[in-house]
Amino acid sequence: MRLEAQAMELEALARAEKAGRAEAEGLRAALAGAEVVRKNLEEGSQRELEEVQRLHQEQLSSLTQAHREALSSLTSKAGGLEKSLSSLETRRSGEAEELAAAQREAELLRKQLRKTQEDLEAQVTLVENLRRYVGEQVPPEVHSQMWESERQELLETVQHLREDQAGLHTTAELLQVRVQSLTHILCMQEEELARRVQPSDCLEPEFTKKCQSLLKRWREKVFALMVQLKAQELEHRECVEQLKGQVAELQEGVKTQCQEQAILQRSLQDKAAEVEVERMGAKALQTELSRTEEARRREQQQTATAEEQLKLVANAVSSFQTWLQSAVAEVKRAAARLPGLSSRVSYAVRKVHTIQGLMARKLALAQLRQESCPRPPPATDMSLELEQLREERNRLDTELQLSAHIIQQEVGRAREQGEAERQKLSEVAQQLEQELQRTQESLATLGLQLEAARQGQQESTAEATSLRQELTQQQEIYGQALQEKVAEVETRLREQLSESERRLNEARREHTKAVVSLRQIQRKATREKERNQELRRLQDEARKEEGQRLTQRLKELERDKNLMLATLQQEGLLSRYKQQRLLAVLPSPSDKGLPVESSPRPSESSAPAPPAAALCTKESIKGSLSVLLDDLQGLSEAISKEEAICEGDSQTSSVCH
Repeated sequence: MRLEAQAMELEALARAEKAGRAEAEGLRAALAGAEVVRKNLEEGSQRELEEVQRLHQEQLSSLTQAHREALSSLTSKAGGLEKSLSSLETRRSGEAEELAAAQREAELLRKQLRKTQEDLEAQVTLVENLRRYVGEQVPPEVHSQMWESERQELLETVQHLREDQAGLHTTAELLQVRVQSLTHILCMQEEELARRVQPSDCLEPEFTKKCQSLLKRWREKVFALMVQLKAQELEHRECVEQLKGQVAELQEGVKTQCQEQAILQRSLQDKAAEVEVERMGAKALQTELSRTEEARRREQQQTATAEEQLKLVANAVSSFQTWLQSAVAEVKRAAARLPGLSSRVSYAVRKVHTIQGLMARKLALAQLRQESCPRPPPATDMSLELEQLREERNRLDTELQLSAHIIQQEVGRAREQGEAERQKLSEVAQQLEQELQRTQESLATLGLQLEAARQGQQESTAEATSLRQELTQQQEIYGQALQEKVAEVETRLREQLSESERRLNEARREHTKAVVSLRQIQRKATREKERNQELRRLQDEARKEEGQRLTQRLKELERDKNLMLATLQQEGLLSRYKQQRLLAVLPSPSDKGLPVESSPRPSESSAPAPPAAALCTKESIKGSLSVLLDDLQGLSEAISKEEAICEGDSQTSSVCH
């Protein structure tokens, strides 16, 4: 039964194989027809695509050429406008630098004015100090006033030393105490000398005349210096006023230039706005060009995708053909194996039938033997034979089962392969139909896209022509306006530059004049400072020498006093001298009524003064006065020399002017 069932299954498999072959033949015929249709469609679509691409490429090349020309013209015009803007900006920067230079010059002039004002203030303070010094140096007509002025000068020197030498405060205090003691001693000695000096001296009027003439010359020189300083101050004020006027004019010029600069900046902003408008138009054209290029790229991409899809379809068809060929080869191989398998199955069936017949015969013979003869004792041969027969039966059963199982597996495998091949062929046919539909749809969409691209190209060409016309008109208008504005700006800037150069030249000339005058004033001020320093140094030296002389005189007077006291003490006249001294210090009421001229004579009436002391005092007074006269003559000579030098400088400055 199993073999019959297997035979029926094999027959069914053969029928299914025949049906599969018939279906495969039909599918091959359908595939061949589809391949022919596909090739025809591909050839037609390829030709149409080539024509469309050629036309599209020509249109795109013409459009791109036109757009490139328009862009090159626009870029050249934009470059020209940028160059004009850069030139205007450079001019503006140059004007700004000139303005900054003018402002710096104005600042320098202001600083110089401040310096001159400070110098004037210093000169004014110097003049005031000179006035004070001259007022303090007015010589008295009386010797007591001269000694008082000397004492005040010494006190002032002590005060200056206190201010200058703060570190030596203790030594300055000690020196002050010593100077105060010396001044007290000098006062006492002056009073004594005023009593003792006789008025009938032949040298007194000459000495007073010399002192008065020297003081007169000194006052004249100081007055001339004051007049010179006042004249310099007035000249400096006039220079300052002129410089202020020039600074005001420069400030007005700077304001006007700032206004003109603002106007130019406004005009530049207008031009920049116009350039921005043109740039925006160029950008719009560039965006339109980019859009057209994007559309062209999209069309190219779509054509490339369509070509790729066609290539994929061709590859799929070729792969399907190869797969069909391999499947047909496998089916052929399976069909070639089927006769061998059927022969093996028939051989196995015959062998099974023979084995079954032998087994039935043996079983029948065994039953007959058992029935005919009694049962002998079991022999070993029979048992062995039975065992062999059982083993052979079992082996045959296993072989039959294995062969049946193998046949069933082969039949199932062939059935599954045929079913799978049939399903694959049906799926491939469906895929081919779908791909054909897709290719038809893509061709239709490509045709629509080509129509839309043609319309877009026509619209873009029309827009490009209109934009070119508008650009040409705008360029002509802007070119004329720019030329007019540039001409106006150039003329205005040239006028402004000439005016500013003229003003700058005038300002430089005035500045040089002011610098020369300031340098002259500075030189004069430095010379006057040096002169004053020299005068102060000479005065300090004279004061030091006078102090040394006074100390020497005091020492000599002290020594004479000690000698006189010693002589008086030796002669016994000390008590009498003290009484006369008290009478001289405390005069009687009868003496108060006497005139002033008779005051220096009580020494004669009271007692005769020692002739040696009187001679020493007269000689010391004459020596000190002669030294003072020599110092004053040296100072007057130095002042006359400085005045001659100043007159020479003024003459050289007038020659320079």
